[in-house]
Amino acid sequence: MSLLILFLSGLFWAIFDLVRKMALQSQSLLTVIYVTIFSQLIIFMMSLFLSKLLISSNDYYPLLIIISFLNLISLYCFLKALKIQEISMCIPLLSYSPLFSLIFSKILLDESLSIAQHIGIIIIFIGSFILYSKSLHFRDLLYSPFSLIKNKSAQLMIIVTVIWSAIPVLDKKSLNYTDIYMHGFLQSLLGFLFLFFFIRHKGEQRIAFIKNKKSFITLILLIIIGFLASITQLFALTINLVPILEVVKRATGILLALFFGYFFFKEDINKKKVYSITVIIIGLSFVI
Repeated sequence: MSLLILFLSGLFWAIFDLVRKMALQSQSLLTVIYVTIFSQLIIFMMSLFLSKLLISSNDYYPLLIIISFLNLISLYCFLKALKIQEISMCIPLLSYSPLFSLIFSKILLDESLSIAQHIGIIIIFIGSFILYSKSLHFRDLLYSPFSLIKNKSAQLMIIVTVIWSAIPVLDKKSLNYTDIYMHGFLQSLLGFLFLFFFIRHKGEQRIAFIKNKKSFITLILLIIIGFLASITQLFALTINLVPILEVVKRATGILLALFFGYFFFKEDINKKKVYSITVIIIGLSFVI
């Protein structure tokens, strides 16, 4: 059962990445953020009848504030990177998340790191360097870490990866004090309030929606898949170690990003991408 929930979570997050990329083709970045957060707020509010509506400790509230703020920042950075870069180039960089999850899990949850996991992390780095190398020649591979660091979308994705590695750890810690439904609702509510103040600060007067059938269907899918991705992740966190969740989620997302990019956005599938993703997935298998 735990494996099924893990793979469902990975599948829904991969489809969620696809739908967000599609939404950005017809909607503004701010609109996609608004729809994502507001829809999750409404759905989690409707699910409160399943909640015990209890918070067992005041230690929960600092975690809630941190998670909600980080969620908004990471969502903005992720969508900005996804808008300017190919999905098959963005998503593989999320393979760094097990590395940071292992570190955060060790610090906050006392979940240990093995020798095999250290080896897997090194292999993941090598895979990402292949992806951002100009070619498969040895000299370009050696220079690729610098190319990666200089790339604007890669910079944004690394920020996202660090934040998204911390959030599941903080979520798991938060679930010691309340249930999934209450946590999801409060997190969405506070995130929506942060978004409101962000919009006011930026001077935006309204959220603009493009009204046509295709964009309407995309926004509906954004709402449904976003909720399914969030709820399956929260369930998976209650029965699995955080690094294992991250590995399964990222391996699924990376593999599907290659095919989604080709079928939906006409992105190339070249040797560099195939080798890179293969190496990254091998590295992820060591981490799990």
